[in-house]
Amino acid sequence: MNLQEVLLIGGMGYVGRQLRNPLLNASYKVHVIDRNIAEQKENDNIEFYECLLSDESVLREVLQRCSTIFYLASDSVPTTTMRSPSREAELNLLPFLKFLDIFQNYSYKHLIYFSSGGTIYGNSDVISVNESSPVAPISNHGAGKAAIESFLHVCGGQCDNRITILRPSNLYGPYQPYVTGFGIIRSMMEKIRRDESIEIWGDGEITRDYLYIDDLVSACLACINFVKQQKGYQIFNVSSGQSLSINQLCEEIEDVTEKRLKRFYLPGRTIDVKSVILDYSRIKKELGWQPIIGIKEGLKRTWEWVKKQPF
Repeated sequence: MNLQEVLLIGGMGYVGRQLRNPLLNASYKVHVIDRNIAEQKENDNIEFYECLLSDESVLREVLQRCSTIFYLASDSVPTTTMRSPSREAELNLLPFLKFLDIFQNYSYKHLIYFSSGGTIYGNSDVISVNESSPVAPISNHGAGKAAIESFLHVCGGQCDNRITILRPSNLYGPYQPYVTGFGIIRSMMEKIRRDESIEIWGDGEITRDYLYIDDLVSACLACINFVKQQKGYQIFNVSSGQSLSINQLCEEIEDVTEKRLKRFYLPGRTIDVKSVILDYSRIKKELGWQPIIGIKEGLKRTWEWVKKQPF
């Protein structure tokens, strides 16, 4: 019996690494494309390809074999391209469009693209945003995501492929790398562990929701398993449904770690959305998915992992 084959583009990032084993455990054959492959093959059902998306020969070879493609690659966060829209295009938009040039020549594939629930809606006039809410990003990073979604909408109408866009909220959990400007929960826990101060832009009343990595992985699996129930082009918010201000998050982390977090408040930034609360009722209704890890439990699990990491 041939295994269903899945491609992870940008599969060496946080989400790709956490998605890999659940796919293998669910009896999928996994292919990973990334520009840096820093590990050895340990399973007969996984293949690694160290290359850029500009390597058409590799991409064409793998696309022929895979029925589901997760596009996880992203080389920016809102701060990295804050004053450089051309840099956002260079890092993310153009590589994706080169991939799309090739992808649209195939039929009956399922492309699952990771967009952003945190940046794409901008400062909405409503408390909770759903997939029909206006897209109005206020950062170049969010604008890049919105542009890619628009190209995918066109692709969905012109080819015989399924397109699913996931708009996840802020991810956190064990194994998330400590990278400046990425992953506020991971950063706060690292700062508290090192007895260093965390920079908070604005008054700390910016509101977000935070999604535990295992819940995101289960949403990804649901997208594959229920593909026949989806429309040709679909968008899903993926979130915890629970919102916290930055100040409230600090307090939750202090409670879990039993340590005091040093906070250093700085003037607010124009790229920071004031409030993002994602309504996940569509994915719950259509795919039967809902989050199961609450913020308190998720923070406990994450802290247990973080405090064991080497400095």
